Amino acid sequence: EKHYVICGAEFGLEHVGKVALIRRALYGGKSSGADFWKHLRSCMAHLGFTSCKADPDIWMREGKKDDGSAYWEYVLLYVDDALCISNNAENVLRNEIGKYFVMKPGSIGPPKIYLGNKVSKVTLDNGVDAWSFSSSQYVQNAVANVETYLRKLKKSLPRKATAPFTTGYRPEIDTTAKLDPIEAAYYQSLIGIIRWIVELGRVDITAEASMMASCMAMPRRGHLDQLFHMFAFLKNKHNSEMVFDPSEPDIDETQFSGETWTDTVYGDCSEDIPPNAPACRGFGFKIRAFVDSDHAGDSVTRRSRTGFIVFLNNTPTYWWTSKKLRG
Repeated sequence: EKHYVICGAEFGLEHVGKVALIRRALYGGKSSGADFWKHLRSCMAHLGFTSCKADPDIWMREGKKDDGSAYWEYVLLYVDDALCISNNAENVLRNEIGKYFVMKPGSIGPPKIYLGNKVSKVTLDNGVDAWSFSSSQYVQNAVANVETYLRKLKKSLPRKATAPFTTGYRPEIDTTAKLDPIEAAYYQSLIGIIRWIVELGRVDITAEASMMASCMAMPRRGHLDQLFHMFAFLKNKHNSEMVFDPSEPDIDETQFSGETWTDTVYGDCSEDIPPNAPACRGFGFKIRAFVDSDHAGDSVTRRSRTGFIVFLNNTPTYWWTSKKLRG
């Protein structure tokens, strides 16, 4: 597929009206994204990578360690950002992928920033090296923007905020005045920021963020004030860090009773494994999930809010909370 433009005055008066053929990718073209993806896919396939069935932006290829054992090399691609997980990550980026894409000088190295998080390596008390995420800089910038907004109103964030919510606060029974359209839009924008902070690893405000997000259709003055309290809490507790501990947890499996399906209508069944699943390589891991609910916690509807967090070994990987849709 070829792209062209009709030259305007910016190309020089002598070229006005002429047809110019575009020889490089042009941002903003109707099919630019599709063209880039097609080129990217052909390059990665030529290098022996296949796209993951679960996420097409994750590319994987069988690799060999120095001791001869097999493992999977991964390349995560998002537009023009690349993250490589391999024993020879720099070589993959610089000498393989670098043949097809121009890398910015000095851009290849250990990751430092990911989706607004500061990425660093830490050594745990057990001697294990692990990666960590810190959303401190993003949180501080968000708090600074809120403080700038409040200063224009001759207000400030609460000084004392030791928890995300003030004691006993329930947003569903807040009867303060409704916000005007401009303030309501600002409230909704703050909810977006809070929810992104949760995505960046602030699991400690997940439930509160969900509760305040449920008020976006008709936010009130008290709801906005409570959001300001949450930002005050984040200001005081911005320097948190989530560590991705790869060590295996010590689980006493005798505390769990064994169950069997043989006496049920399902009979002697087993888990279905996709026929195109990639071969297992490297070390195994343990998956744990913790779940809890505030039974009939909503003071008005008596609906429950359920939350869960999933760990791979000792690493938190997924967390969520939501209110039950039906009574």
